[in-house]
Amino acid sequence: MGDVGQVQTAERSGTGVHVRAGRDAASAVRVELVECERRYGAVAALDRLSLTIEPGELVALLGPSGCGKTTALRALAGLEQIDSGAVRIRGVDVTALPPHRRELGMVFQAYSLFPNMTALDNVGFGLRLRKADARTRRARAGDLLDLVGLAAQSARFPHELSGGQQQRVALARALAVEPRVLLLDEPLSALDAKVRAQLRDEIRRIQLELGITTLFVTHDQEEALSMADRVGVMAAGRLQQIGVPSEVYERPVNAFVAEFVGSVSRVPATVGRDGSVQVLGRRVPLPPAQSAFAPGTTVDVLLRPEAFAVRADPYGLGVVTRRSFLGPVLHVAVAVPGQVEVVATLPASAGADIGVGTAVSVEPTGAPLFATEPRASVA
Repeated sequence: MGDVGQVQTAERSGTGVHVRAGRDAASAVRVELVECERRYGAVAALDRLSLTIEPGELVALLGPSGCGKTTALRALAGLEQIDSGAVRIRGVDVTALPPHRRELGMVFQAYSLFPNMTALDNVGFGLRLRKADARTRRARAGDLLDLVGLAAQSARFPHELSGGQQQRVALARALAVEPRVLLLDEPLSALDAKVRAQLRDEIRRIQLELGITTLFVTHDQEEALSMADRVGVMAAGRLQQIGVPSEVYERPVNAFVAEFVGSVSRVPATVGRDGSVQVLGRRVPLPPAQSAFAPGTTVDVLLRPEAFAVRADPYGLGVVTRRSFLGPVLHVAVAVPGQVEVVATLPASAGADIGVGTAVSVEPTGAPLFATEPRASVA
């Protein structure tokens, strides 16, 4: 399949991804955003943001709308001028370079295909601008359509392709110019759930196969956690935490990350004298970094849905208020007197006797993710 068919594999570790030796691995590049600032009046879209993407690594930036994740991608692309700081590719400062001189490939949410061109011609368009001859363009575009699984659709026009197929063409077009870095700006958000899941797997396969350094911006947590070597969580123009997906999910550095990534219940608790907390009638340990709370302090602890044990109990203080069957698992919301609502995930087989209105006992099964000061009540 031409020069794009060298298969790369990746080994995950606690610090990131290691691309094994191969023809493309040697050309993978490091990307750096160094103390980047971008302001719009009093609003800091980027607030001294520093981010390093290692050669061959896929980093996903995740965060709420307005957190700065797309601004960071556009600053890397050269589509957004930063007020201060630096952008480096291969150790070279490219801050002042226009986008076409940064050796990047970009895929956006909008497919932006030329409606009067076939899939093959759309993919080869960038090579045409670079004065490649027709035979080279067709061979390279054909190889890339094969790579994205669209060889049989090469003669079709965009209106003859599904949304997922059009996005594959857009991806192939971005790769046609052999970029050093691939930038993906929420490329799957316009697709339905099934196509989105299929295409994210394809993007990850291709990224590993080519060993290309990639920045993926998304608001979808499942996409970020399932695709990325490392996930960065942003808020207010700053990187709150970056790490391998399991680290960000299991060991968030603050309450914002804990509540944004995945689902949590915020439950009142009382700090004991031995570094533990009393939660729903059970004493559990505080996370190690949280042991500074004074004994007797009232805190809120954040617990994942899988960190609760729920069982039907006629003498239980909790009452099930919602129940959602999701195949192998069951999600239940439980109201406990004097507590906020608790959301728990159970094996479906364990919840056969738990329905809306069922009295249940509920208790934590381990340490909370995070402890924080109680949220102020709203009058």
